[in-house]
Amino acid sequence: KMTVVTVHSFKGGTGKSLLAVTLGYHLSEQGLKTLVIDGDYGAPCFGTFFPIKDEPTPFTAFLQGDAKLEKVISKTEHDNLWVSYAPKPSFGQEILRADVKTHGKYLKRIMVGMKTAHDELDFDAVVIDNSSGISLQAINFLTCSDKSLMVIRPVRYGVETTYDLIHAIYRKLRFADGKASRQDFLVWNQVPSSSDPSIAPRIEKYMDYWKKKFAEADIGYAASIPYLSDVVAAMISDNPLDVPKLTQYLKEHVDAIAKLII
Repeated sequence: KMTVVTVHSFKGGTGKSLLAVTLGYHLSEQGLKTLVIDGDYGAPCFGTFFPIKDEPTPFTAFLQGDAKLEKVISKTEHDNLWVSYAPKPSFGQEILRADVKTHGKYLKRIMVGMKTAHDELDFDAVVIDNSSGISLQAINFLTCSDKSLMVIRPVRYGVETTYDLIHAIYRKLRFADGKASRQDFLVWNQVPSSSDPSIAPRIEKYMDYWKKKFAEADIGYAASIPYLSDVVAAMISDNPLDVPKLTQYLKEHVDAIAKLII
C-alpha cells in the first residue's frame, strides 16, 4: 500500500516545506520510492531544494488534464526520490482562485494521480507540501491523503487559531473517509529553549495542554523539533539548499515521524 502524507500549516513560516522535503528524502533513504509534490501554490520553493535544470512541467498541468502524471514529475539526483514542482506564483494564484466546481474536478484528478503513482509508477510514498491556510486546493490535498502532519510553532496566536480550524475541518475529513483509516498528527516545530529555569517548565506545560486538546480532536502527537541554529544558518547561507545535510540535522525527529506514518 502506498502512503500519501500531506504536510500542512494554517500559517506561513512554520517550517512546513522543510519538513516535507526532509521527510521525503528520509523515506527515499530507507529504500522507498518517494514522490514529493510542491502543492504550495502561494509560495512555491522546491527550486531552492532541487535546482531546476530544464523548465519543468508543473503539477498543475496534470490537474488541468494537459499532461500525464509521469510528465510532471522529475527524478532528483538522490536515489529513489522524485519531485513535482509548483507553477510560478502568478499562475498558482489563478489555481487557488478557481471556483468550487473547478476544484471538484481537480480533486478527482488528484485521486487519479495517486492511483497512477501507485499502480503504474510503483511509488511507495507520496509527500505533499500543502499551501498554508485554508483554500479549496489545500483541502483537496488533505482529502486525498491518508496521513497528515500539522506543523505548528508553539506561539499563542498560531496555536489557538489553528486548533479552532482543525477541530472543524479535520472532523469533516475523517467523516468523509468511509474506511475510517485517516491519521492526523501534530508536529511542534522551532520549539524555543531558555536558560531561565523558570521558563522551560512553562513552555512544557503550555505544549502539554495543547497536545491534550489536539488529542481530543483526534490529532495525534508526532514530534517536537527544537529551534536548531544549524538549520537556520543552512537555510540562509546554502544555495542551493543541501537536502541531505538538512535531513541529518533533523534525523532524530524525521525518523520518529516516518515510523508513525509508514
